[in-house]
Amino acid sequence: MTRLHLRLRQGGFIDLDTWMVDSTTIRATRAAAGGGKKGPDEPVDHCLGRSRGGLGTKIHLICDTNGYPLSFTLSPGQQADSRNFIPLLDQVRLPGSQGRPRKRCRTVIADKGYDSEGVRRYCDRFGMQPVIAQRTTHRKPRPGLPRLFDRPKYQQRNVIERLFGWLKERRRLCTRFDKLANSFKAIVTLACIERCMRADFSDKP
Repeated sequence: MTRLHLRLRQGGFIDLDTWMVDSTTIRATRAAAGGGKKGPDEPVDHCLGRSRGGLGTKIHLICDTNGYPLSFTLSPGQQADSRNFIPLLDQVRLPGSQGRPRKRCRTVIADKGYDSEGVRRYCDRFGMQPVIAQRTTHRKPRPGLPRLFDRPKYQQRNVIERLFGWLKERRRLCTRFDKLANSFKAIVTLACIERCMRADFSDKP
């Protein structure tokens, strides 16, 4: 996807200021279980895990305000979203015609699943403004002034939800049949490539 990102960035299609992060759970069939470890890059658990809905895999994805996927990772279905925030952003590399690839944005939007001190400290470290909804559970008051929550900006998060809906229209993606995580990752990559190519080969945004 590197060349596609380069072409989209040169054409001004990618929003470099505001990105959003979210995840979705993909249910897995019984045929997806029981895969042996194949190759050094294959996770031992094949990114399969049991949550309240049964056996599944989570897709953690980051996109811009135009709905173009920038990067994604896979995890077992029961894994917390906040654990994948930092690895997901560290994967982003948006090449340009000159200089180093763009790896950070100004504002990152996420839901309550990413409300953790580690995520907020990471954003502060790299100068990103976190627009993250706070959990309603009781917690100890933080020292200092409370963080401002930009609700109008947070409402833009529906872009990534619509992107997940578009991706799940693919039959091979909405349900996992693959035993190996790398095989399922290839399916997700093809869907992301198709979404990026719509900028050049489709009259729809």
